Amino acid sequence: MQTDKATGRDSKTRRRLASSLLLAVAALSLSACKVVPIAADRAARERLSGAFDAGRYVETVWDAQAQPHWTKAAAPFPELSARIDQNIDAAGGRKAGDGSPWTFVTSGEGAVVRTDTAARAGNVVLAVPGADGRAREVTVLVGPVVSGSALRDSLPFVAFNDFSNQIAYAEVGGALTRRAVRDARPVAEGLKPGDRVAFTGVFQTAKAGEPVVVTPIQLRRVTS
Repeated sequence: MQTDKATGRDSKTRRRLASSLLLAVAALSLSACKVVPIAADRAARERLSGAFDAGRYVETVWDAQAQPHWTKAAAPFPELSARIDQNIDAAGGRKAGDGSPWTFVTSGEGAVVRTDTAARAGNVVLAVPGADGRAREVTVLVGPVVSGSALRDSLPFVAFNDFSNQIAYAEVGGALTRRAVRDARPVAEGLKPGDRVAFTGVFQTAKAGEPVVVTPIQLRRVTS
Protein backbone atom coordinates (compact mmCIF):
# COMPACT_ATOMS: atom_id res chain seq x y z
CA MET A 1 0.00 0.00 0.00
CA GLN A 2 2.81 2.34 0.88
CA THR A 3 4.32 1.71 -2.52
CA ASP A 4 1.03 2.44 -4.30
CA LYS A 5 0.65 5.74 -2.44
CA ALA A 6 4.23 6.71 -3.23
CA THR A 7 3.75 5.81 -6.85
CA GLY A 8 0.59 7.91 -6.99
CA ARG A 9 2.35 10.87 -5.46
CA ASP A 10 5.22 10.51 -7.92
CA SER A 11 2.79 10.35 -10.84
CA LYS A 12 1.03 13.54 -9.73
CA THR A 13 4.36 15.28 -9.27
CA ARG A 14 5.48 14.30 -12.76
CA ARG A 15 2.20 15.58 -14.25
CA ARG A 16 2.57 18.91 -12.42
CA LEU A 17 6.15 19.28 -13.64
CA ALA A 18 5.13 18.45 -17.21
CA SER A 19 2.32 21.01 -17.10
CA SER A 20 4.67 23.66 -15.74
CA LEU A 21 7.19 22.90 -18.46
CA LEU A 22 4.56 23.19 -21.19
CA LEU A 23 3.37 26.53 -19.81
CA ALA A 24 6.94 27.82 -19.71
CA VAL A 25 7.58 26.78 -23.31
CA ALA A 26 4.33 28.40 -24.43
CA ALA A 27 5.23 31.64 -22.66
CA LEU A 28 8.64 31.73 -24.29
CA SER A 29 7.09 31.10 -27.71
CA LEU A 30 4.62 33.93 -27.27
CA SER A 31 7.31 36.35 -26.08
CA ALA A 32 9.34 35.61 -29.22
CA CYS A 33 6.43 36.23 -31.57
CA LYS A 34 6.18 39.47 -33.50
CA VAL A 35 2.72 41.02 -33.58
CA VAL A 36 1.86 41.75 -37.21
CA PRO A 37 -1.21 43.81 -38.20
CA ILE A 38 -3.76 41.82 -40.16
CA ALA A 39 -3.43 44.01 -43.26
CA ALA A 40 0.37 43.72 -43.26
CA ASP A 41 0.19 39.97 -42.78
CA ARG A 42 -2.26 39.64 -45.66
CA ALA A 43 -0.04 41.78 -47.89
CA ALA A 44 3.02 39.70 -47.03
CA ARG A 45 1.24 36.46 -47.92
CA GLU A 46 -0.15 37.88 -51.14
CA ARG A 47 3.31 38.97 -52.31
CA LEU A 48 4.27 35.32 -52.61
CA SER A 49 0.99 34.08 -54.08
CA GLY A 50 -0.62 34.10 -57.49
CA ALA A 51 -3.35 36.39 -56.12
CA PHE A 52 -0.99 39.34 -55.77
CA ASP A 53 -2.53 42.77 -56.42
CA ALA A 54 0.16 45.47 -56.64
CA GLY A 55 -2.27 48.35 -56.21
CA ARG A 56 -3.79 46.87 -53.07
CA TYR A 57 -0.34 46.10 -51.68
CA VAL A 58 0.76 49.71 -52.21
CA GLU A 59 -2.35 51.05 -50.48
CA THR A 60 -1.52 48.79 -47.54
CA VAL A 61 2.03 50.06 -47.10
CA TRP A 62 1.69 53.67 -48.31
CA ASP A 63 0.62 55.36 -45.06
CA ALA A 64 1.86 52.70 -42.64
CA GLN A 65 5.41 52.19 -43.94
CA ALA A 66 6.32 54.13 -47.07
CA GLN A 67 5.40 57.67 -46.04
CA PRO A 68 7.05 57.41 -42.60
CA HIS A 69 10.23 56.07 -44.21
CA TRP A 70 10.39 58.85 -46.81
CA THR A 71 9.68 61.54 -44.23
CA LYS A 72 12.52 60.29 -42.04
CA ALA A 73 14.95 59.69 -44.92
CA ALA A 74 14.39 62.95 -46.83
CA ALA A 75 17.51 65.13 -46.86
CA PRO A 76 17.30 68.87 -47.65
CA PHE A 77 18.23 69.32 -51.29
CA PRO A 78 21.01 71.91 -50.74
CA GLU A 79 22.84 69.64 -48.29
CA LEU A 80 22.24 66.48 -50.30
CA SER A 81 23.43 67.98 -53.58
CA ALA A 82 26.63 69.12 -51.86
CA ARG A 83 27.27 65.63 -50.49
CA ILE A 84 26.69 64.09 -53.91
CA ASP A 85 29.10 66.52 -55.54
CA GLN A 86 31.72 65.72 -52.92
CA ASN A 87 31.39 61.92 -52.83
CA ILE A 88 28.29 60.22 -54.18
CA ASP A 89 29.21 56.89 -52.59
CA ALA A 90 29.08 58.47 -49.13
CA ALA A 91 26.10 60.76 -49.72
CA GLY A 92 23.55 58.56 -47.97
CA GLY A 93 21.83 57.01 -50.95
CA ARG A 94 20.58 53.48 -51.49
CA LYS A 95 21.14 50.94 -54.24
CA ALA A 96 18.51 48.35 -55.11
CA GLY A 97 21.22 46.00 -56.40
CA ASP A 98 24.63 45.73 -58.00
CA GLY A 99 24.84 47.96 -61.05
CA SER A 100 21.81 50.02 -60.01
CA PRO A 101 22.02 53.81 -59.74
CA TRP A 102 21.99 55.54 -56.39
CA THR A 103 18.54 56.42 -55.06
CA PHE A 104 18.09 59.50 -52.87
CA VAL A 105 15.13 60.89 -50.94
CA THR A 106 15.10 64.66 -50.74
CA SER A 107 12.97 67.68 -49.93
CA GLY A 108 13.22 71.26 -51.10
CA GLU A 109 11.51 74.39 -52.26
CA GLY A 110 11.90 76.41 -55.43
CA ALA A 111 10.31 78.65 -58.02
CA VAL A 112 8.56 77.27 -61.08
CA VAL A 113 10.62 77.84 -64.23
CA ARG A 114 8.28 76.14 -66.67
CA THR A 115 5.55 73.52 -66.74
CA ASP A 116 4.43 70.91 -69.23
CA THR A 117 1.37 69.19 -67.83
CA ALA A 118 -0.34 68.75 -71.20
CA ALA A 119 2.07 66.00 -72.23
CA ARG A 120 1.53 62.40 -71.18
CA ALA A 121 4.87 62.51 -69.38
CA GLY A 122 4.11 65.82 -67.72
CA ASN A 123 6.60 67.64 -65.55
CA VAL A 124 7.30 70.83 -63.64
CA VAL A 125 10.78 72.37 -63.67
CA LEU A 126 11.84 74.20 -60.51
CA ALA A 127 14.80 76.44 -59.69
CA VAL A 128 15.95 75.11 -56.31
CA PRO A 129 18.84 76.68 -54.36
CA GLY A 130 21.90 74.47 -54.02
CA ALA A 131 24.44 74.42 -51.21
CA ASP A 132 26.36 77.31 -52.76
CA GLY A 133 23.23 79.41 -53.09
CA ARG A 134 23.06 79.09 -56.85
CA ALA A 135 19.83 77.70 -58.26
CA ARG A 136 19.77 74.23 -59.80
CA GLU A 137 17.04 72.95 -62.05
CA VAL A 138 15.01 70.12 -60.56
CA THR A 139 12.47 68.39 -62.80
CA VAL A 140 9.45 67.03 -60.93
CA LEU A 141 7.56 64.31 -62.79
CA VAL A 142 3.78 64.62 -62.60
CA GLY A 143 2.63 62.23 -65.32
CA PRO A 144 0.15 60.81 -65.84
CA VAL A 145 2.90 58.64 -67.38
CA VAL A 146 6.02 58.36 -65.23
CA SER A 147 8.68 55.78 -65.99
CA GLY A 148 11.30 54.36 -63.65
CA SER A 149 11.32 52.62 -60.30
CA ALA A 150 12.77 55.30 -58.03
CA LEU A 151 10.07 55.06 -55.36
CA ARG A 152 10.26 51.26 -55.15
CA ASP A 153 14.05 51.26 -55.05
CA SER A 154 14.10 53.79 -52.21
CA LEU A 155 12.18 51.48 -49.85
CA PRO A 156 14.32 49.01 -47.88
CA PHE A 157 11.32 46.80 -47.09
CA VAL A 158 10.52 46.22 -50.78
CA ALA A 159 13.00 43.65 -52.08
CA PHE A 160 12.95 41.46 -55.18
CA ASN A 161 13.21 38.22 -53.20
CA ASP A 162 10.06 39.07 -51.25
CA PHE A 163 7.88 38.64 -54.33
CA SER A 164 6.80 35.59 -56.28
CA ASN A 165 8.37 36.74 -59.55
CA GLN A 166 9.90 39.65 -61.44
CA ILE A 167 6.55 40.73 -62.85
CA ALA A 168 5.07 41.26 -59.37
CA TYR A 169 8.15 43.21 -58.32
CA ALA A 170 7.88 45.44 -61.40
CA GLU A 171 4.16 45.97 -60.83
CA VAL A 172 4.86 47.31 -57.35
CA GLY A 173 7.17 49.94 -58.85
CA GLY A 174 4.45 51.08 -61.23
CA ALA A 175 1.76 51.07 -58.54
CA LEU A 176 3.88 53.18 -56.19
CA THR A 177 4.48 55.75 -58.92
CA ARG A 178 0.80 55.92 -59.86
CA ARG A 179 -0.12 56.41 -56.22
CA ALA A 180 2.33 59.31 -55.92
CA VAL A 181 1.24 61.00 -59.15
CA ARG A 182 -2.41 60.76 -58.11
CA ASP A 183 -1.72 63.33 -55.39
CA ALA A 184 0.91 65.44 -57.16
CA ARG A 185 -0.67 66.04 -60.56
CA PRO A 186 -3.66 68.13 -59.40
CA VAL A 187 -1.22 70.52 -57.69
CA ALA A 188 0.97 70.76 -60.79
CA GLU A 189 -1.90 71.52 -63.16
CA GLY A 190 -2.52 74.89 -61.55
CA LEU A 191 1.08 76.09 -61.47
CA LYS A 192 2.61 78.87 -63.53
CA PRO A 193 6.15 80.32 -63.80
CA GLY A 194 7.15 82.17 -60.67
CA ASP A 195 4.98 80.16 -58.30
CA ARG A 196 6.80 78.65 -55.36
CA VAL A 197 6.54 74.94 -54.73
CA ALA A 198 7.68 72.67 -51.90
CA PHE A 199 8.34 69.01 -52.61
CA THR A 200 9.50 65.74 -51.13
CA GLY A 201 10.52 63.08 -53.58
CA VAL A 202 12.98 60.51 -54.84
CA PHE A 203 15.53 60.69 -57.63
CA GLN A 204 18.15 58.38 -59.04
CA THR A 205 21.59 59.21 -60.33
CA ALA A 206 24.73 57.26 -61.17
CA LYS A 207 27.17 60.15 -60.79
CA ALA A 208 27.42 63.75 -59.67
CA GLY A 209 26.34 66.42 -62.12
CA GLU A 210 23.52 64.48 -63.77
CA PRO A 211 20.10 66.16 -64.15
CA VAL A 212 17.92 65.80 -61.06
CA VAL A 213 14.58 64.21 -61.99
CA VAL A 214 12.30 63.73 -59.00
CA THR A 215 9.31 61.46 -58.60
CA PRO A 216 7.28 63.41 -56.03
CA ILE A 217 5.88 61.92 -52.86
CA GLN A 218 4.46 65.26 -51.76
CA LEU A 219 3.96 68.43 -53.78
CA ARG A 220 2.36 71.63 -52.56
CA ARG A 221 2.19 75.27 -53.54
CA VAL A 222 3.80 77.71 -51.11
CA THR A 223 1.48 80.66 -50.69
CA SER A 224 3.42 82.78 -48.25
